[in-house]
Amino acid sequence: MEWGNAKKFVIILLVILNVALAGLNYRQRQENTMTSAQERAIFEVLSQNGITMYTELPTNAAAMSRLEVELPDYSKETLERLFFGGEKTTVTVRGDQNIYHGKTDSLTLNGAQGLLKREAVAAGKGEMTKADAQWEAQKFMDGTDYFFGAYDEPMVTETEEGYRVDFYGLHKRENVFANYFSFLVTQGGIKQIEFEYCPVVGDSGEKRELAFSDEALLTFMREWKKNSEEQQATIHRIELGYDKMERSTASTDGAIYLDPCYRIYLLEEPEPYLVNGYTCQIFHKE
Repeated sequence: MEWGNAKKFVIILLVILNVALAGLNYRQRQENTMTSAQERAIFEVLSQNGITMYTELPTNAAAMSRLEVELPDYSKETLERLFFGGEKTTVTVRGDQNIYHGKTDSLTLNGAQGLLKREAVAAGKGEMTKADAQWEAQKFMDGTDYFFGAYDEPMVTETEEGYRVDFYGLHKRENVFANYFSFLVTQGGIKQIEFEYCPVVGDSGEKRELAFSDEALLTFMREWKKNSEEQQATIHRIELGYDKMERSTASTDGAIYLDPCYRIYLLEEPEPYLVNGYTCQIFHKE
């Protein structure tokens, strides 16, 4: 009888504990989520300062740790499969660069960065559409995902030369901006691929609280008003993810660390503004 009562007591205690934990988790989620009043306020402040926003805000700012990545390790055969369709290449070394030459294509590698050029591909947009360009770039990404992993939905931008299609890496549903593929697609197909890739090792260190996206937008607004001669600006995209937020991200043991950051995209400027998610300071890439 006493044993039966003891089991009932343990079960009741576990139920109470689960309810308490669920309540704490809900409260934590609430604390890490922007309110609708905050959203309305930041839209109004930006509007009063000549900045229009046509995008939804990231409203969740749950604590995040840094992300550890490492330099890629390619073999010549792997590069030939990934970028040359299996064609054999010759290699020349120029300083820190290794240059792989196919019959018409060349690939320049410098650490994690690479540039593939296809000289035989016809230039110009011709009758190609954004959808055509995205399909060409997506076909390449789908064929190399066994090596490079998952990437987010692309951004497609029309240029004078063709279409620029940008992909950013994913880790646990978070963007890894430091891992990217930027395609120049013309009427002849993929003419150029600029990329940077570092395999993800995993989360590093304790999770730290993040600034909300409205704080990041205020930081951006101050920077924009200080440095831009334009009277109006339009934000069409804001995202939270990981990027290199220090001049030197390599530690003494060779590990590379990425920090959470907000990327704010303007219609008027080709490159986004980066705001450190921990310090809420603008980061200027060299």
